[in-house]
Amino acid sequence: MISVNELKKCEFFRDFDDSELVQLAKLAFPSRWNEGELIFRSKTPAQHLYTLKKGAILLAYPNGRSIVVEKPGDTLGWSTLVSPFYHTATAICLTPVELIGFSKKDLFTLMQMDANLAQRIVQKIIPVMQQRRPYRRPSSPKQLEECQ
Repeated sequence: MISVNELKKCEFFRDFDDSELVQLAKLAFPSRWNEGELIFRSKTPAQHLYTLKKGAILLAYPNGRSIVVEKPGDTLGWSTLVSPFYHTATAICLTPVELIGFSKKDLFTLMQMDANLAQRIVQKIIPVMQQRRPYRRPSSPKQLEECQ
């Protein structure tokens, strides 16, 4: 379990109230990865939402584009909550990495029980999706075919 205070340090959870953080902290788990390890692979089922505590992760998209996630509090694995629930990138650790993780099953159960919390989580995911959209987009018709 992760403490409420640890969640409060994450940008993603900064404006959640204490009762919401208590619920989320019960589900959260620490996740550590070594340099060079794959956290997840593109086009595989998304099972965990992660928030970065420490380290740097390369998100490599099938179209050849990439972005480095290295700001503590950044989120990855948002496909866990968005249909069709498959990763859009491969996540590779550039350094040793510490994450706070949430399982898909646990998050969906919590979100079904608390619609307000579900809305707040989704509202936090939307800007991440929008920010990374240019990286996910194919840059040519040929790449569009490859992504499908």
